[in-house]
Amino acid sequence: MKKTVVTVIAMFLVLTLAACSAPASSPESSSDQIANPWTQVSNPDEVKEKTGITMNTLPEGATDISYSVLEADKIAQAVFTWEGNDYTFRMAPQAVEGLSGMSVDFKEKSDEVVGDSAYEIAFNEGAEGCVEWLDEATGIRCTVTMSSGAAQDKLTKIAEALIAVG
Repeated sequence: MKKTVVTVIAMFLVLTLAACSAPASSPESSSDQIANPWTQVSNPDEVKEKTGITMNTLPEGATDISYSVLEADKIAQAVFTWEGNDYTFRMAPQAVEGLSGMSVDFKEKSDEVVGDSAYEIAFNEGAEGCVEWLDEATGIRCTVTMSSGAAQDKLTKIAEALIAVG
C-alpha cells in the first residue's frame, strides 16, 4: 500500500511540474498574445498597391530595409539603417494622429525648414527622437523616428534627406 501511495504522489508531482513548465508566452498560451497589425510587404510598389501611398525613396546608402503597411488605416512604413542609425519612416493621410507611435515627453523641440517644407524635430538627447512634416502637395503626413541615439544633427540630416526626395 505504501508503494502505491508513493507512486501516486510521485506521478502527481511529475504532472504538476510538467504543467508549470510551459512559459506564459509559449504557443500553448497564445491567447495572451496581441496580434501584430502590420503586414510585411516586399517593396514600395506593394506599399502603393495596399495603401495608395507612393513611399518616398529612402536616402542613398540605406540598408536593412523592410517595408510594412497598416492596410486598413492606409499607413506605409519603412524600417532601415542609415549612417549607422536605425530609423522608422511612416507616411499616412493627413488625418492620422499619433503617426510616429511614440508617446514620449521630449525635452528638446525645434521647428526647421528645408526648401519650402517646414518640419518639427523633437528628441531626448541620446535616446528617442522624432521628426514630423506634412507634404502640402500630396496631403501626406510623414514621420521619421529613432528609438535610441537621437541628436539634433542626426534628425535634421535624415529629415532633409527624406524631404528632399519626396
